[in-house]
Amino acid sequence: MSSHPEAPGPGTPEPESFWKRHQRHLPRRLPRVLLAVGLLLVPAVVVVRIFTAKPVEETAPVAAPTDAVTLGEKSVSLAGIEVVEAKGVTRAATFDAPAVLALDETRTARIGSLVEGDVVRILSEVGSRVGKGAVLAELNSRVVHDAWADYRKAIADRRRRETELAWATQAAERAGRLHEQKALSLQERQRAETDQVAAREELDQTRTEVRRAEEALEHLGVTNKEDPTGETGESVPIRAPLAGVVLEKHVTAGTTVTPGTLLFVVSDLTALWALAEVDETRIPLVAAGRPAKVHVAAWPDRAFDAQVTFVGDAVNPKTRRVTVRCQVPNPGGLLKPEMYARVALGESAPRPMVVVPEAAIQEMDGKPHVFVAGAKGRFEKREVALGASSEGLVEIRSGVAAGEKVATAGSFLLKSQLLSASAPAEE
Repeated sequence: MSSHPEAPGPGTPEPESFWKRHQRHLPRRLPRVLLAVGLLLVPAVVVVRIFTAKPVEETAPVAAPTDAVTLGEKSVSLAGIEVVEAKGVTRAATFDAPAVLALDETRTARIGSLVEGDVVRILSEVGSRVGKGAVLAELNSRVVHDAWADYRKAIADRRRRETELAWATQAAERAGRLHEQKALSLQERQRAETDQVAAREELDQTRTEVRRAEEALEHLGVTNKEDPTGETGESVPIRAPLAGVVLEKHVTAGTTVTPGTLLFVVSDLTALWALAEVDETRIPLVAAGRPAKVHVAAWPDRAFDAQVTFVGDAVNPKTRRVTVRCQVPNPGGLLKPEMYARVALGESAPRPMVVVPEAAIQEMDGKPHVFVAGAKGRFEKREVALGASSEGLVEIRSGVAAGEKVATAGSFLLKSQLLSASAPAEE
């Protein structure tokens, strides 16, 4: 038998190919195929859509502002929050201000040279206690020699004019007698009297010159009472214009000085100035004439009485403070210039007020606040108006009543908790 298939005969139909058979059934299967493909594509499109779609921008809700913080009993203990009661007391509205002790300028002399010259002798050193008019040093100057020369010339002229006046007076008296005896004419008598008047006027002029020369010597500190000839007064003395202590010496023997050169500083230390820096908000509590107390670290158990003598007229733009000057008596010289001090200022008459510890005050939005303790660990933020502070206690003029409890230690943590709760959430 032959393995080859027999060729179809002329009347035998040609067999269908595979493609033609599927092509013939394709119209019936196409809807089902498309449905299956569609079901497979839908999840893929959804997934792609989810991963490629842009997120919708949503505005984070802003936390509503709050004026209170609530903590559990355990949280309060762990945070170390302490609560004290606002007290009603009766005291003067005083506050402390930092200060520096300074020389009382009304009791201080900065002595300079009046002339050009050379220092020939030093008679006082730093720390020397001198009286008013005491000689601190001596200068050798050409000016004093010229002043003495003018003085001696004026003295000589005065003596000559005194002699001339005496002669003119005798001549006038003799002329008067001769005229009465008819031995001298009236004209001659009048001429003698005129010469006497002229001699008296010239003597008055020379006396004025003598006084001018004496004043020139006195201006230099030189006196002619002990030695009118000036033989022992050839040096210019440097004198202390007031009694006190020599605090500074700027020259030594042999130093050449000019007019205005600073030589010595002498001060009376029986009283000093305390220059306090007061915050501008405290100015209503300060006035000239009010008493004050000065405290220094060297004498911690002692308060020195003082008095406000001046309140500054301008605020320091950098520190926002005003300088207040107090005069402090210095018995026994216990206080020293340039010491740091603390000055208690304010009202002198006691009055009722509410006080809390200074640690309870927290500044928020540029204003002072306290946290008032309530029930179940609730702390309410409350704005207050402050008054004077002293010994760690500050006056509360409004905002807190006596008997209410406020947070002291740990109040900063309450402030931080409140600020963080009020801050908007980050995107």
